[in-house]
Amino acid sequence: MAATIIKERYYILTPLSFLLGALVLIATLLLAAASYLRSIDKTLAGYEHMLTSIDVTFIHEMVQANRRQLGVLEDSLDKQAIAKGESAVNAIWAIAHQFKHDAHFLFFYNTRFDRLDSYPDWQVPTDYQVQKRPWYQTLASDNEELVWFGPYQEFGGNAEVLSLIKRVKDDEGQLLGLLMVDMLFNSLQAALRRAMGSDQAALYITERKGDRLVVGHNLSLLPAAPGTPSQGAGLNVIRAGSHLKRPLSDIDWDLNIYLPPAHFHGNLQDTLLMVVLPALTLLGIWLCSLLFLVRIFRQEQTLVQRSLSGLVQDEALMEIQRRQRTWFVHGSLGEICQVRNSLQQGQDALLHDPLTGIMNRRAFEQDRARLAQEGGPYWVVLFDVDCFKRVNDSWGHRVGDGVLFRVATIMARTLGEAQVYRIGGDEFAALLPWEREEVEERLTQLLARVRALQWREFEESITLSAGGARYPDDAAALLDRADECLYQSKRQGRDCWHLSATSPPSKGAVVTVSV
Repeated sequence: MAATIIKERYYILTPLSFLLGALVLIATLLLAAASYLRSIDKTLAGYEHMLTSIDVTFIHEMVQANRRQLGVLEDSLDKQAIAKGESAVNAIWAIAHQFKHDAHFLFFYNTRFDRLDSYPDWQVPTDYQVQKRPWYQTLASDNEELVWFGPYQEFGGNAEVLSLIKRVKDDEGQLLGLLMVDMLFNSLQAALRRAMGSDQAALYITERKGDRLVVGHNLSLLPAAPGTPSQGAGLNVIRAGSHLKRPLSDIDWDLNIYLPPAHFHGNLQDTLLMVVLPALTLLGIWLCSLLFLVRIFRQEQTLVQRSLSGLVQDEALMEIQRRQRTWFVHGSLGEICQVRNSLQQGQDALLHDPLTGIMNRRAFEQDRARLAQEGGPYWVVLFDVDCFKRVNDSWGHRVGDGVLFRVATIMARTLGEAQVYRIGGDEFAALLPWEREEVEERLTQLLARVRALQWREFEESITLSAGGARYPDDAAALLDRADECLYQSKRQGRDCWHLSATSPPSKGAVVTVSV
């Protein structure tokens, strides 16, 4: 009777053990799949953040800089002279050309006289035919907005050109020609390369209409089959990879990242490692189940209990969870951390002028917007280095750069490093949250210190002209009022400063002061 009962237990326990093993295997695979999907989601979220950061910190500012440059050029055109066949190039073009520090050209194509003007001056080759250039087709368009055209191959070379084009009309609404500004194509390509670093993923820009490629990095990683890479997530990324797309806010382009399948294989290996321990435990359960046929019931029951206890003890589960988290995100978190640190460093670099080391125009606009939002009073002071063009023309740009560096250093020491900015070639600015008396005293000190500088290359003195306006007294036209005061200083012989008379003068002070 007892032997019969034991045999019946064997037949009952053996299939139950196999069923339990199957359930454990299914549960293990489901948990592993869920963990891997969470890993994929976190990885994609990190790259989505990177796309947003590239758009906000670099591409947006670069596009706006090109638009501002073209706006300055268009306002400077003498349309009546152009209509008579005269050159469109004027003195403003040289200033606008300095907005960007890379090699680029400014063009105006006069449709009435089939004339192409450029700055810097470019001698048109004899075999150059305007009608055969790719940008010429924009004449057939009725689009009055700014047009980004390209990339297309430059004439007589292999470099790629990307241009911002504006149709210019005379006062009667008749077309005069096309105003064109080269975009920072090389800078854009270098920015994509820096953003990706050593990460094996393709980062590229496409046109929103037609998905035509504009520029990219690691393009060899894109799939050979034509068409847009798959945008799916989930386990499909193991076979097809993943494609992320972000529409850029200021231009009809899309910023794309393609993560090849190999990008996810490392995480998959980690996840599979997480399955090994449960699989070995499952194998032990099945082996114990087979031993039920040759061993007595109680011994087999003890083995099964030990195996099961190893799975259900709280301490063991906590250890598995700890290791699961380490395997789950170890590779991806390290890579995302590197990208984040790289972007943070890039953002910091984007806010500083590489020549002088002080903050640049981008930082000036951000800090001025922050001060205006806070609502507290502050002064905007604009500076020009007097006769700086003569320094460059007489002693060269290397000496000119040294002048700018030393002037910026004196400004940072006198007014505070966190409050001075280089906003143009020889143009500086300061945001000073002080009372009028302190601003006057600091400006007097600054101009005196700059004037007292000794120069090895020449014996003349370098001087500054300055003008300032106060917020909120001149809030409606703060920069315009500061600029007016700056030019008042220039008209009165330079090497002096003027402050806006809008703000009430302090006791014992005059409204407009010069030194």
